[in-house]
Formats: sequence, structure tokens, C-alpha cells
Amino acid sequence: MSTSSWGLMLPYFEKRYHLILHDFRGQWNSDKPEETYSLKRHAWDLKALLEHLGLKKVHVVGTSYGGEVGLIFALEFPVFLETLTVIASVSEIKPHLRYMARRWLNAARTSDPEIFVCEWIGDVYSEDFLKKHEGNLWNRLVQLYSEFDYNAAIRLLESFLELEKSPITPNLKYINIPTLVVAAENDVVKPPSYSEIIACNVSKSQFHVIPRAGHGVVIEKPGEVSTIILGFLETLKTS
Repeated sequence: MSTSSWGLMLPYFEKRYHLILHDFRGQWNSDKPEETYSLKRHAWDLKALLEHLGLKKVHVVGTSYGGEVGLIFALEFPVFLETLTVIASVSEIKPHLRYMARRWLNAARTSDPEIFVCEWIGDVYSEDFLKKHEGNLWNRLVQLYSEFDYNAAIRLLESFLELEKSPITPNLKYINIPTLVVAAENDVVKPPSYSEIIACNVSKSQFHVIPRAGHGVVIEKPGEVSTIILGFLETLKTS
């Protein structure tokens, strides 16, 4: 995921909200220092960004790793949050996800774009999406990942795998921010059961499942995801 991954959702929000798209350190357009990354480090980076911009209260929306950083941010810096939206994310790691992440990690260590993309493309996107975009998706992704910092990707995957030792689940009960939890029905990376754990443990949560979508739900179903988020935000305005 990168800031460009949100492109199809922007038209739904840009007339109503001031939008900030943020790549974490180690991702795409941000710096990639040769250091250990962590969810907490990324949450602190977000805090620093908001302070730099002079923003006191925001709606944070994150998908996958970004949603996990959002959970940490809600625990560490709740004063900044109006709401939190967590899409296709987890608060802990079970064996199936652990081995999948390790497969991706091993592929990243090859620094070969074809090997890397081949390892995760069938995990991230649904069968429907892959069939629809069969003509150009593979070539476009291989080209994109030909100019990719694989060392930074390795550090990000290692950061994610730390959730196995330090799950967020026991602390979810301390999140007291209105939280929207969105899952994708056909997500094989972070299935809806993970989102259910988050929704069941965050007291002020709403839970939605997007039908016929894979892990890359913000790319596959941008309209559906946007409609749910906007409905969530509008409901809070009138409550």
C-alpha cells in the first residue's frame, strides 16, 4: 500500500474533508532510514506530522498495516482522534498469517520483482479482481516493484511480525474513540475474524464486511468502502 492506493477513494471525500495522505517511514515516498521499524515508531511519526501541521483533532483511516498503526495511535495519543477507521487489519497474529508474512519476507529478501509480486498477488487480491484485471495487473506491478526498496520492505514486514510477541488485543478495551472496523469478505491475508476481534473489544465500534472483496479492498471496492466511512462520520455528526 502507498498513498496512491487511496486514489480511487479521494473523490468521495475531497469536497467534504481536508485530506492528508501519509506514507510511513520505510514506505514508497517517505525516507527509508536503515533502522528497526515498529508500529509504535510509526504512531509517533504520525503524531509528529500532526503537530507539524498544527492539527489538533483528526479522523484517522488506515488499511492493513496502517490500521494496526491506527490502533497503536489510539492507545498512545487518543487526544488527537475524532474517530478511527481500521480496514482489513489485525490486533494479533495467528499461525496462518505468520507463515504468509514469512513467505512474503523471504520473497522480499530476493529483491526480485517477479518473485516478490508472485508471492503475494494471489493473497492480496480477490479472484474476481484478478480476473477483471488479468490483462495488465501483473506487468504493471512487476514494473512498479522494479524500483522498490526491498530492504525497507523487509524491515516493515519484520515490524508487523512483532505483533506475534506483542499483540494489541489485550489493550483494545482501552480504546474509547468511535471506531469503524471494516473487513473484506474474501480476505485471505487478514480474514474478517480478525476484524471481529477488534470490533468485539473496542467499546465504541461499528463493524462492516465488504462482500466479494479481497485484502486490497480499498482498491477493489473504493465506492463501497467510502460510502461506509462517510455514513459512519455523518452518523456521529448527528448523534
